[in-house]
Amino acid sequence: VELAGFDASPTAFAELPLAQAKDLEVVPLGMANEQFVVAAWNPTSVDLRRRLVSLTGHTVWLVWANRKEIAHRLERQTLKERGQGAIVFTPASAPRDGRTVLTVDDLVMQAMSEVDTSGDAEQSGSGAESAGMVRLVNEMIAEARRLQASDIHIETNPGESLTLIRFRRDGDLEPYLRLPSRLRGPLVSRIKIMARLDIAERRRPQDGKIDFSQFGGVPLELRVAVLPTHDGLEDVVLRLLESAKPLPLASLGLQPRDLELISSFSSRTFGLVLAAGPTGSGKTTTLHSLLAQINTAERKIWTAEDPIEITQPGLRQVQMNEKIGLNFATAMRSFLRADPDVIMIGEVRDAETAKIAIEASLTGHLVLSTLHTNNACESVVRLLDLGMDPMNFGDSLLGIVAQRLVRSLCPVCAQHRRLSASEWETLLDEYREGSRLTREQALQRLLAAAGVESPDGVQVGHAVG
Repeated sequence: VELAGFDASPTAFAELPLAQAKDLEVVPLGMANEQFVVAAWNPTSVDLRRRLVSLTGHTVWLVWANRKEIAHRLERQTLKERGQGAIVFTPASAPRDGRTVLTVDDLVMQAMSEVDTSGDAEQSGSGAESAGMVRLVNEMIAEARRLQASDIHIETNPGESLTLIRFRRDGDLEPYLRLPSRLRGPLVSRIKIMARLDIAERRRPQDGKIDFSQFGGVPLELRVAVLPTHDGLEDVVLRLLESAKPLPLASLGLQPRDLELISSFSSRTFGLVLAAGPTGSGKTTTLHSLLAQINTAERKIWTAEDPIEITQPGLRQVQMNEKIGLNFATAMRSFLRADPDVIMIGEVRDAETAKIAIEASLTGHLVLSTLHTNNACESVVRLLDLGMDPMNFGDSLLGIVAQRLVRSLCPVCAQHRRLSASEWETLLDEYREGSRLTREQALQRLLAAAGVESPDGVQVGHAVG
């Protein structure tokens, strides 16, 4: 059993007192099928079963639970029995002043006690506005921001299965919390309320936004996607869009050769510059870094974005709104009548937007945009597939920046070692694969990137912390 989210019987510790439970390292859960259910980290122990039968006077059914979760649940019960059930909530960053801080587990238990147990609770979203659920959702979002997560994934499961909440950090999903099935309806409903979505609509996908500052949190915007899954359930994905400032182009981690080439794009007065890569790879950040170089009093710069993730003084930034017909193509047409020097379009999604972008780049405007493609060559093919005229496209295109985010090692604790001769040869072959580089050209490029003069000086790092 998952003790963190298990709804134990309120009378379980009356059958097996806390002191005895601590001594045996078990957590009583209550009666089921005329047996007393007890969670233990060693449920195959015959001696443990005999002692529990003797202490409780019941037939005992042992189930397995994580030893750390058992210790945590017993600690929570200790606080409860000492009369510290009235816990004061304070954010993690606030001074404690000797008060007991409400943990996520405590918030789960509070929400459980406030949720309606009637049969229609799942459909009605009962408990969505309860104090425990409100605090639980706020703490979940605040914790995601503290951990620098980019997304929060809420995955509901049918029946009595637990609801899984995961954070995406540095590109990988990590488990954060498991909630009892009784809380899945109120949790989804609470997020819908915050995003001003239709609580009653459970059959269609819904999209919305949350301004976290309106709910007592830090200045933070979240993009919300609610998707219907099987058995009438719904999953939710929240993307954290903390308003950021543009990074200097030199801070993006580009090699000197690439940095010089990309910097030259911003000095051009007309043409098309595209940033390609998967979702969340930093394309918008790169374009805003380019804009920051040319954001001067002599230039008029318009941007159309969905959503506006990075703000810069001096830019005229327009938020897209599909509900009123304001899309990228519409914004582009309007920009051309507003005397621009530079135009940035959030994404080239269709043939209409691509056509207007190329026309604008050929008539004296510098146009920047993004594409969801895997590499630079594929971006050219994609635009030609959309029906672009190869001649016009060839004249307008200045360059395509294809990029990825990579997980980097900690500069403090990473350990380094020299590459062996065979490892260097393997690296060299992998670098040349699919290119026209000679072996000597590839060798010189790699040495320049590593900042050394010979392969003997090349070192690689590996994580230890």
